[in-house]
Amino acid sequence: MVTIERGEWQHAPKPLHTDHLICAIGDVHGRADLLDPLLAALADDARVPGVAHATCIFLGDLIDRGEQSFQTLGLAAGGLAAYLGDRMPVEDVLLLGNHDAWLKAAFEDRLTAELAELWAANGGQRTWRSLKVPPLTPLQGLGPALRAGVPQFVQDAVRGMRPSRRIGDYMFVHAGLDPRRPLDDQPEEVVTWIRDPFLHPEDHHWPFEVFVIHGHTPEEPFERPTVEKHRINLDTAAVFTDVLTAIEMRNDRYRFVQAKG
Repeated sequence: MVTIERGEWQHAPKPLHTDHLICAIGDVHGRADLLDPLLAALADDARVPGVAHATCIFLGDLIDRGEQSFQTLGLAAGGLAAYLGDRMPVEDVLLLGNHDAWLKAAFEDRLTAELAELWAANGGQRTWRSLKVPPLTPLQGLGPALRAGVPQFVQDAVRGMRPSRRIGDYMFVHAGLDPRRPLDDQPEEVVTWIRDPFLHPEDHHWPFEVFVIHGHTPEEPFERPTVEKHRINLDTAAVFTDVLTAIEMRNDRYRFVQAKG
C-alpha cells in the first residue's frame, strides 16, 4: 500500500513571483507504483483556489534498477496533464538523466555496443525486460528491439527530453551544474552526471544567481530530500527506500510531497 505524506510549507530560498503551481519529481528508476499515486496527489494539490496553471518537471532517471520502467515511461509521457484533464493548462517537462540518455540513444539509433554494456552494468537489463526486449537479443540488435517494443508517443517523449529548465531564479537539472564553468556553458554530460564540485563547492562558494533543484545523488538520510544553501536534492533512492519525492512551489513557499511504499 502506498501512502502520501505532505510536508509543511516552508519559506522558499528565492521567490518565484508566480502563483501557479510548480512541481518537480525526483529519480523514479522504474517505480511506477510510487509515481502513479504521487502524480495523483500533485493533481489534487493543483485543484485549489488561485492555481490556474501548473508546471510538472521530471528530473530524469525514469528508468533502470526498478522493474516497472515501461509503465513509468508511459506515466511520464502522459505527465501531470493526464491527471488534470481539461481543468487547467499544464506544462510537463521531461529532463534528461544519465540513465535516460542510453534509452534516448537507442531510440535515435546511436546506441553503440560500448554504451549498451555500460547501460547493462547500471541496471539496464531490467529496463530491457520491462520494454519487451526478447531474451538473448545481441547488443547490435538492442536499439531496433527497444524501438519495436515502445509506443511511439513514449519514444517521442524520450527524444524530447531536455538538459535543463529554468524558471525565474531556479534551475532544474538532473545532476547539477559545474561552478567552474559559465552558467550558459553547461554541457549535457555535466548536467546529467556531475556530483562534486556541484554538491560541495570549493570554499562553499556558489557563483550563480540560480538555486538548483536536482536529483541523481541520494544523500543520507536517503529517504529525506537534502536542502543546502544553493540546492535541493529530490533523489530519495526510491528503488531502495520505497520513497519517491516531489517538491511543490508557489510564490515564496515550498513543501515536499512523498509517496511511500
